[in-house]
This record gives sequence, structure tokens and C-alpha cells, in this order.
Amino acid sequence: MRTSLLLQRTAALLSLSLSLAAPARAQGVAQPSAPAPPVAPPAPTAPVAPAPPVPPAAAPSAPAAPSPDAGAAPAPAQPGRAIAPISPVSPAAGAPISPVSPAAGAPISPIAPADTGRELVYLVPAEVTGSSGGAAVARVGFGVLAGFGEVTDPTAWDVSTVLEAEVATEDGLATLIGLSNPDETAQAPIGSLRLSASFARLDFEGEGSSAYPPLVLYVGGAVGRTRFSYLGPGPERRDTSLPPTYEPRELTAVPWSVGAAAVYVGDGGKKLAPTIEGQIAFASRWSASTDTLEWCEPAGDVVRGLDPVTQSTTFAPASRCKREVLGAPRQSQELTVAAHAGLVDKAAGATFRAAFGTRVAVALNDDAPADVRISLRAPVYVTLARAPEGTKYRGLIRLMPALSVIRRSTGETDVGGMLEISFLGQRAMFSDSYTDL
Repeated sequence: MRTSLLLQRTAALLSLSLSLAAPARAQGVAQPSAPAPPVAPPAPTAPVAPAPPVPPAAAPSAPAAPSPDAGAAPAPAQPGRAIAPISPVSPAAGAPISPVSPAAGAPISPIAPADTGRELVYLVPAEVTGSSGGAAVARVGFGVLAGFGEVTDPTAWDVSTVLEAEVATEDGLATLIGLSNPDETAQAPIGSLRLSASFARLDFEGEGSSAYPPLVLYVGGAVGRTRFSYLGPGPERRDTSLPPTYEPRELTAVPWSVGAAAVYVGDGGKKLAPTIEGQIAFASRWSASTDTLEWCEPAGDVVRGLDPVTQSTTFAPASRCKREVLGAPRQSQELTVAAHAGLVDKAAGATFRAAFGTRVAVALNDDAPADVRISLRAPVYVTLARAPEGTKYRGLIRLMPALSVIRRSTGETDVGGMLEISFLGQRAMFSDSYTDL
């Protein structure tokens, strides 16, 4: 009797074990004909929601048999207990650290880039200069000004790059603009392109105590083109006792220069600040020959009048004479050093600047027309007009009396005075060109 009862209980336990293991096997092994669909990954920031508790009807003592065509069945939950959310893996386990979420109720603001307050400014400098010595210069350019760094950073730079077209002549401003014919012996106008860059942060808005930084730097270079007409040696004659021959020739030269300059602006008082300016430049120049040759050609006869005896018309021979440069132009190299000291109106709307200094040019070869040129100069800048608001431009007039001493290669010394007048259109009292202090 006992043996029969034990066998019945053993059979009941085996039946209960098989009925509990069937759902687990159905969940672990999917049918090949109906694979389980992939589960969408949870959102990165949303935690896994806990599963609702299993109702008493789904207790493991009475599991529901899955239908044959229902696919994989979910694993049964333990009775009376909710499924806990999945906790994140600690960094020690090798998983990446998730970003810290902001505090509840705080708005998420994007990180804005640093506001420099700088923008590209277009520059159109212009200059017309005439001197009492006969030289004339016309210049117009185009450039851009770019700012770097924070506006409040006094060590940051503004970089302006200006490309200028320049025409210069030694025969006067009227010849340069075409109001008079050039002299045949004068040097042809020199056309050049000048590229300059300045490094300075100018406070045009007047927010600081001075519109100018303590230091302004300039670098640049120029390359030009000029054409020379002259008389050169002609074909040789068989009879060497006869005078030599000459023939017209032309030469296209390419002058160039490079240089740098610096301006120091001190603190000074409330309105005026002291300035110290320096410049150094190296130039390759071309100079026309100073020798000339004049010749005449028969051009016909000119009526002189009536013969008192015969009452016939009398004539006189006429000739047409020309003068031309004799000899090819000469190339020379010069080193120029200049230094000025002065005062500047340091306000944003500056109206005045003056300086006094000297410029010394020393020839580096024997072909230069002058060995040494020394010039004592006193430039004065005055603002005449201002452009509309926002353009940051002004019209200036520059008066520069100068006393020059020239020691020529022939041994002669020339001393003379000169007054130079310039009309300028630029953005500040200091030019953007490395050649103008």
C-alpha cells in the first residue's frame, strides 16, 4: 500500500516538473519558421519601466499551455513580485559613462560660440600728392580689415591688407592727369602695385581711453613697371674718323621695394598722446640718364620778306629740333631709414596729428644718382571731413614742409626746401601703407 502511494506521488511530481519546464524551453528556443521580431532598443535617457505584477490567475502552479502557432511565449514572473528595472553598468565594468542629465525643471541651453564682435571691413584708401619740386603721386587701393580675438582683449590684432595701384611722375601733377604734355627728357610715369598689411586694433567706437593701441606694425612690398625712351649707340661706321651714331631705344624696367614700419603710441593726457615712429625699407630703383642730346632736321623754308631791290620774296631755311635723353637708365639699390616723434589726437574722432623727424637714404651701389639723401620733415595731418556714420572713413589733408640735402655721385651737394600737399582718404590718422608714416 505504501509502495503504491509513493509511486503515485512520484508520478505527480514528475508531471508537475515537466509542465513547469515547458514554458522555459519554449522561450529559450524559437521556432525556425517564425523567428521572434527584434526588440527596439530603449531610449538612452529613459529607464526601463517595471513590469506589472503577475495576477494570481497566472501562478506557476497552474501555467497556461502555449498554443502551437503562437510563437515564443514570455517567461513567467514570480508570483507577487514586480520586475526591477535594469540598473546601469558601473564604469568599472568597462561601459562608457552616460552624460549627466540636467536638474529637473532647468532648461537645456545650447553652448553658443564666443562672440568676437569683429567683421570684415572693406577699405578704399586714396591719395593725391603734389610737391613744389615737381613730383606727383596718385594712388587708389582696395583692401579688407579682419579682426581676430575678443573685442575686449587688448593683445588681439586687427589685420588690414590693402592692394594699391600707384602712378608717380617727376614731371608734375598736371602731366600725371593729362593736362599738359610731358617733357621728352623727363622720366616716364612709374606704375606700381603696392601690397601692405598693418597689425593693430583701433577702437573706432571710442569705448576705450584711446582709439590707438600702444603698438601698430606695418609690413609690405611693391612692384612696378616703367618705360624709358632714350638714345643708345647706333650702327658703327666704317670710317672711324666720323662722329658716332645714335638710335632711339626703349627699356621696360621693374622697380620693387620691401619694408616695415612701427608706431608706438604712449598714454599721454586726456586728448593728446606722444608717438614714436620708425621705418626701414629696401628699394631697387631705376633712374633716367641726366645727359641729353639735341639735333635738328631741315623742315623747309620760312618767308623772310621782300628783296628791296628786286621786290622778290626771300626765304630762310628752317629746321625742326628735338631733344632726347642720351644713355640707358641706371638701376640702383637704396636702404632707407626714417624716424619721427610727434603727437596725435587719440580720441576716436581724431582731428589732428603732427610729427617731426628725418629720413636718410643711402645708395648701395655706384649707379645711384645720389650717394646720400637726407630729409628733415614735419608732416601735419588735419581732418577735413568725415564719411557717413558706419563707414569709418575720413578725408585728411597732409602738409609736409621738408628740407633736403643731397650728396650726388658727381660730388656735388644740393640743398633745397620743398612743400608737399596731399589729399588723403583713409580710416585713421595713420595710413595702412608701410611707406607712409
